[in-house]
Amino acid sequence: MHQPLIVTETFDHIFNAAYSQLTHTISFNKFETISLNGTPHYIEPLGWYVPLISNNSSFHMSSAKLEEYYEQGFVTTYDDLVLKKNYCQFKVNQSLDLNEKNYFTKYAAQLNDTELLLQEYEKSRTPVAN
Repeated sequence: MHQPLIVTETFDHIFNAAYSQLTHTISFNKFETISLNGTPHYIEPLGWYVPLISNNSSFHMSSAKLEEYYEQGFVTTYDDLVLKKNYCQFKVNQSLDLNEKNYFTKYAAQLNDTELLLQEYEKSRTPVAN
């Protein structure tokens, strides 16, 4: 089973094409998930392309572009969010121990945002009917 990516910030992905008329954009909204939708394939000389599906559409994206979005923080995994939540909780506790108001405010906001992402993801994974 593959873990879906969770969109952490709203962003647009532009699909470039040889002809400008074929260029189009897909918008990804915060809390949306992006999942693997088949076997990746290699296109000479462009590299690896991955078939994906989001809440709104099915598409192919280069693995390099997907990795770029991951490194920029536009998408992340559930496990990364859990790790971030633990780290932020630690930093909140540490800032309370050290009476660091600025750090407390910063990490409390990050903790709240991370918990909201986790809650929305878990809600989207809960079946509607039993």
